[in-house]
Amino acid sequence: MFVMLGVVGACVVILAILGIRLATRRRLSRRGWIAAAIVFLPVPGVIGAMVGKIGTEYNPNDASLQRIAGDYTNGDRSLNLRMDGTYSSSNLKGLGSGTWSHFDWNLTFTGSSVEQPRWIIRRGRPTILPYYSGADGSDGLALTKK
Repeated sequence: MFVMLGVVGACVVILAILGIRLATRRRLSRRGWIAAAIVFLPVPGVIGAMVGKIGTEYNPNDASLQRIAGDYTNGDRSLNLRMDGTYSSSNLKGLGSGTWSHFDWNLTFTGSSVEQPRWIIRRGRPTILPYYSGADGSDGLALTKK
C-alpha cells in the first residue's frame, strides 16, 4: 500500500514540475509530453487498485458476540448465527447446522468441513468469509449481514 502511495506521490511531483514548465514556457518539448504521458499512465491503475481494497478490515477489533451474531446472505446462500451459539445455513458447501463460537474474528463451526471461516468488516458492513484463504484477494464468497 505504501509503495503504491509512493508511486502516486512521485508521479504527482513529476507532473507538477512539468505543469510549472508548461505554464512558464507556454509549451513543452516532445520529450516533455512523452515524460508526462509515461508518468501519468500508472496513476489510474494505482488509484483503482487502492479503491478496490478500501474499507476491508481483516482483523476488526470489535469482534464481539453481539456484533457477530445475525443473518448473513449472498444471493440464495444464507447463514444465521444466533446469540445462543447455534447456527443454521442454506446452500453453503460444508455447512449445515450446529454450534458456533468465535475467538476474535476467527469463527469455529461444529459439524462443518469449513476450514478457516472469518468475520471481517467490508465497506463498513459486517461480513463473513466462510471459505477464507488469505488477505491476498482470494476471499471467495462473502456473506453480508442484513
